[in-house]
Amino acid sequence: MKIRILPIVCITTAAALLAACTAVYKNSDACEQLMRSKLAETSPDTLKVAHKGVGIDGSRVVVEGSIEHVVTASEAAAASAAQLANAPRPASGVRAASAVSAAAPASGVAEASGVTAGVASVATAASASVAASGGEAASLKSAKPKKTSTAAAAECTFHGSALSAFSWLAPAKLATPASGAASEVVE
Repeated sequence: MKIRILPIVCITTAAALLAACTAVYKNSDACEQLMRSKLAETSPDTLKVAHKGVGIDGSRVVVEGSIEHVVTASEAAAASAAQLANAPRPASGVRAASAVSAAAPASGVAEASGVTAGVASVATAASASVAASGGEAASLKSAKPKKTSTAAAAECTFHGSALSAFSWLAPAKLATPASGAASEVVE
């Protein structure tokens, strides 16, 4: 009789320990899924999970990862418009021509007018080439979508296997709630 009881006790103990371990993994998976659903409510960005930290018996779970955002064409156009607005402007051909003619002596007016026309044509050609290369660069950049990555983290607290509270730890725009509450209590 004693020989049969020992294997039964061992199998029962292993099953109980295995059930306790899976509860921890279920809590971490539940927190990850909740984090994904909360992100989907606020933006179409994707979440990549890098690490799941689980506390004792799965009572506290912290999920860390990154939010990847694909820059849309309208966002890229707005960013390039902002860059163009802040870019230094080249001197126009008229300003360069007037500077050259003002510096020329009175006896060489005919020569100065020839130089003025040459400077104006060079300035016009330079501005046209800059505009063309800017257009080419914009078309090359728009061919490949750009991704930005932002660090993200969320914390879930559980009472057994039931979720008690969820809160964003990062990024700041999600961690700072609009209503003023520090975390969302799930009941």
